[in-house]
Amino acid sequence: MYIIVAGAGVVGLHIASTLVEGKHEVTVIEPSATVVENVRSQLDVKTIVGNAATPRILREAEVSRADLIIAVTHSDETNMLICFLAKELGAAMTVARVRNVEHVGYFLTAAKSPSAARKIIRPKSLGVDLFISPEVEVANEIINVLCGYCAIPLSNFAEGRVQIGEFRVEQEKIINKSLKDIKFPAPCVIAAIVRSGKTIVPGEGDILEQDDHIYIVAERESMDKLGEVVTKPQPPVSSVVVFGGGRVGLLVAEGLEKQGISVKVIERSLSRSQEIAAELELAVVVQGDATDRDFLMEQGVSSADAFVSTTESDELNILCALLAKNLGVPRSIVALNRTGYIPLAEAIGVDITISSLLLTAGKIAHFVLHGGAISANFVGGEELQAIEFVVSSAASVAERSLTEAGLPKEAIAGAIIHNEEIIIPPDNTAIHPGDHVIIISPLSSIPSVEKIFK
Repeated sequence: MYIIVAGAGVVGLHIASTLVEGKHEVTVIEPSATVVENVRSQLDVKTIVGNAATPRILREAEVSRADLIIAVTHSDETNMLICFLAKELGAAMTVARVRNVEHVGYFLTAAKSPSAARKIIRPKSLGVDLFISPEVEVANEIINVLCGYCAIPLSNFAEGRVQIGEFRVEQEKIINKSLKDIKFPAPCVIAAIVRSGKTIVPGEGDILEQDDHIYIVAERESMDKLGEVVTKPQPPVSSVVVFGGGRVGLLVAEGLEKQGISVKVIERSLSRSQEIAAELELAVVVQGDATDRDFLMEQGVSSADAFVSTTESDELNILCALLAKNLGVPRSIVALNRTGYIPLAEAIGVDITISSLLLTAGKIAHFVLHGGAISANFVGGEELQAIEFVVSSAASVAERSLTEAGLPKEAIAGAIIHNEEIIIPPDNTAIHPGDHVIIISPLSSIPSVEKIFK
């Protein structure tokens, strides 16, 4: 595919890097010459110095032949304008990053009279096929993790009937055992093992080590039973401390309030503390510094069930989460911008890391796939991707098994959904038109995987 990325900040650079890894043709547009030089030094992409919200620059980028344009500048309004212009100039699909959640919905125009119908203006009417809000994605992920049985991140496929769960290896009975010797209580596939920041595509002989993170493909109803074998189930969360009253922190607090969970928000800025206190109904908001151990003790942080750090500083988030763990908080979650900090944070004791970059890239991923792909998520950081395909009658895999169709050896078949039947593991099951198939593959092998579903 030919893809244009407008904006080369942290998000834009990461997306462009992921697309290059997937062997797509990429052009990056960025108004700062200094930033463009940084892109050129890291990626083999075409670059244009200029404002992507102008038709001249978009034409220079050959927007008329673009399969996708991703607008990720620092301005919501600019991103929306870029998408509108790109669609008018012939781009096939557009994605806009927005931070203001009010932009994400639809708009109602004023009616001519009280009885007249009002026109609904949806995002696609403005030239935007998909709005992505990293802050919303991160907040939703944090809320889902805190409210889940085993406190794990989950990816949903086949309308939620099949999931991929990330579990930390904690149960002694499976530590130092090979996968083939572990009796799981339900059919499943081990899609990946992450150890010390390195992602391993597992075989039956691989041995699990303590604190490995493993990714399990299974039916939704089986996840809790599987989790009990691998990790230590956590008691239900009833109280959470959120450090950082920015967009993510506020969204997390609002979401937890709705779940009936007691929330305390710690914010360093007095003015911001007053703003969010006015927006939250039940949460307690205090102004203070979460790096101050005495202050945290005074606020009763040690008695909380979980500590969530959501400031703009990755380093501060990690530091405060570790301090909370030291005070006795059983669960710590940090929101991170830099993916490079994920293995470091987990290695030194942070329980769960949630990356806005990975979540954003995951939302975009299925837009750049072919072969009937309808959803995609990253697995084990950003080295593997789980993709759900719908098999067409013209696909080379139709009426054949995945092995017969030539599925790459480094790719793993997670599940087949045939009518109402879920087949895990797929083994040598024949695949029929209309079936949904979930494949986990390294990014470099995805073009080969796509071929068998075309």
